[in-house]
Amino acid sequence: MLPEYFEFKLPTKVVYGVGILNDLKETVAPLGKRKALLVTDEILVKAGPVDKLKAGLQKTGIKIACIFDQVPPNSTIAAVEKCAALAKKHACDLIIAIGGGSVIDTAKTANILIVKGGKLEDHMGAYLLDSAEKLLPCIYIPTTAGTGSEVTKVAVIADPDKDVKLPFAEEQFLPELAVLDPEVTVSMPAKLTAATGMDALTHAIEAYVDKEWSPATDALALHAVKLISGNILRACAKPDDLQARGAMLVGSFLAGVAFSHSMVGMVHGIAHALGGVYHIPHGLANALILPEVMAYNLETRYERYADIALAMGIAFPQVVHQGRSLLQSDRFDILSRIARHSEVESLKELVGRSTLKARGVAAKALGSFEFIDEWMRKQAAAAAIERIRTLNRQLAYLTKMPLNLKEAGIKDKLAKLEQVAITAMEDGCMLYNPKEPERAAVIAIVKRAYYSKETPLPVAKEDLLSVGPGKMEKGQEQVFKDSAMLYDVLTGFYEELKANADIGPALHKTNLCVQFRYQTPLAVITIDATGKEIKIIQGPFEGKPEVTMTMDADFAHKFWHGKANLVSALTRRQVTAKGNVPKTLKLLPILRPAYALYPKYLKKKGLETLILS
Repeated sequence: MLPEYFEFKLPTKVVYGVGILNDLKETVAPLGKRKALLVTDEILVKAGPVDKLKAGLQKTGIKIACIFDQVPPNSTIAAVEKCAALAKKHACDLIIAIGGGSVIDTAKTANILIVKGGKLEDHMGAYLLDSAEKLLPCIYIPTTAGTGSEVTKVAVIADPDKDVKLPFAEEQFLPELAVLDPEVTVSMPAKLTAATGMDALTHAIEAYVDKEWSPATDALALHAVKLISGNILRACAKPDDLQARGAMLVGSFLAGVAFSHSMVGMVHGIAHALGGVYHIPHGLANALILPEVMAYNLETRYERYADIALAMGIAFPQVVHQGRSLLQSDRFDILSRIARHSEVESLKELVGRSTLKARGVAAKALGSFEFIDEWMRKQAAAAAIERIRTLNRQLAYLTKMPLNLKEAGIKDKLAKLEQVAITAMEDGCMLYNPKEPERAAVIAIVKRAYYSKETPLPVAKEDLLSVGPGKMEKGQEQVFKDSAMLYDVLTGFYEELKANADIGPALHKTNLCVQFRYQTPLAVITIDATGKEIKIIQGPFEGKPEVTMTMDADFAHKFWHGKANLVSALTRRQVTAKGNVPKTLKLLPILRPAYALYPKYLKKKGLETLILS
């Protein structure tokens, strides 16, 4: 079933890659020459990401005219106003923000003041700018995997004098470019990794169950749930794991796009109130409130919470009716055992990874029946809530993350509970919650989160397995010390391919002339298969190649190992191609056997040290 109406728009260009921040020349070229305001915080200035960004911009038309590094953990009106004043003083025409959600939200709201002027409070609200009004172009580089602010139309700024957070929403907040580089998230402390990760997971879950869902946001939200829930423990336990860090960063981005369109709900409404009244960090507040609100919404959205359970790896059998419920049948013993697990406490056994395999087998056995059993879907939905509680406990074990609001910093025994309830009920996020929020429910949820007796839970080895592709290969740098070495290695290899009984004849049949122009070091090699025999030509070539491909020599080295994706490299402009590119891409199946030959060839030449593992 589809919603009656939905919209989806993402004008931002998003680029992802390990180390991509080191060279932004091609990525930022469309922006031309600019004087940039750089928005960040003091920690990132000392930690290294800011220096990495400066280095990546050196060969571009963008010059950093000034740096505002006084963004607090929860940005304030005063910080935004100082940031805007600095940009005006230096006549900046571009904003670059590198940091977490607070830094990026500061950049968004400062942009309004730079262009429109006035007081920040004057611009609070949703979509106050005319669609034709323009703000300064922006580049956002997230260093935390949590807020997704780099691709959202919203921002939140604190007003400490009134103990509230001011909401802003504008289409013009979306940047021209978002850069996702897992390397800049490595320095994030484990506790911050946990809190921001749970923030992103909350975005994904609320985007999926809220009133304004759509097919586009559903797809993004569920994949975000899979990436985040499957990698957050590993990212906390093994901070240098770029695979886990990358999965978290991409999951946060996907969740950000999802909730920017379908919005968030009651979890965020209460978390905003706790942040404004008690200054509880936003990600931590979301983590503690999330399972309580899921329980509140359960009956209203159990089908969708069941989908979330499956995305988190809880592979419940899809039990179906055929005359009578299989739950009453003795054909599947696992089902009768699961049916007896009616109490929430017993669901802890069902969310453990050790039982996933058995449940998966049962699911396949039952797959041919006609429709999903409602009872089992409700059990899956309840297990999703228990999985979140378990995840919080495991994160507490790994990072010492607080497990209740008292430990999180509320020292007055909830003396301001009434203020929290009023602030939460007035929060715009409440409008999108699938079940109508009630003041009494808000009070009960906050009390449960305050008095919770949950304890840290040790993490098993299986829980630290990443969900996603295998280990990332960084490869070698400057493999060929000079042009002579490059010619010696690659020309010799191409001669071997020409002589190969399988590759040579197939290559000759293509009747192609392809020229490779290598950089660092410089070299030109042409493979001409247009004549009676294939010719391998070094240096100048008198004919006209059908295709000319320019690339770094290190890329060629990785390509012949089968560790570089040519199509992706063309998109990223790591390789530029002139001529009949589609015809050239047909060479890839012919050359695939060469991936196994190249390491053997290097070994034969005594170059074992150049072989990539």
